[in-house]
Amino acid sequence: MSDCEIVPFPEAVARFGLDAKFEDYKLEECAEGGRAVRYYPASATIDADIDLDRLFWEGEIGGIVAADDLTIAGSVWNWEIDTTAVFVSVGRDLKCRNLIAGCAEIAVGRDLRAEGIVVATYNHGRLEIARDVHAKYLIVDDHSTSVGGKLIGGGWTDMPGTSVRESTWFKEVRPELRGEFFNEEGFMTCAGGNVDLVKALLAGREILR
Repeated sequence: MSDCEIVPFPEAVARFGLDAKFEDYKLEECAEGGRAVRYYPASATIDADIDLDRLFWEGEIGGIVAADDLTIAGSVWNWEIDTTAVFVSVGRDLKCRNLIAGCAEIAVGRDLRAEGIVVATYNHGRLEIARDVHAKYLIVDDHSTSVGGKLIGGGWTDMPGTSVRESTWFKEVRPELRGEFFNEEGFMTCAGGNVDLVKALLAGREILR
């Protein structure tokens, strides 16, 4: 686990130019309750999963800033889609096992490299990758997402305006498995929207065409 510096939120905004990366109201939400920012001044490794929801609601940290590369030995979890979570700003590459993005603001200065899947869900958060995404799948489900380079792997988006091909969960799930996740009208039946679909992929099930 790499050493980090805990920086008061107002100082972090000025020192790291966070107001140029994130909307003011998002920063205000992350700063509520006197939360601080965890800062990694050099390339860093975190030897565990990071749960951006839990970290926020523990009440001490509102954001993570890495000046260079940030390697997460586990996965980045942000299952909450309509609340507030810790933001993440990475100066160079972000490497992780999986990345599940909901309401969090996540900005990566170069490549996102995931061993498994990257899923970005709902329109309350934002995922911004300056260069390429390397992943088994990148799936964008009604989420503000930008990819400056190309997708190296599979996946799709249901949002226009990116370099990723457009499609939907319904079209991509194998026909013989659609009844498990969709009703007769083609709407998802699982609680929380796509949660069961994402968990099936995380479990290694081959549910996609």
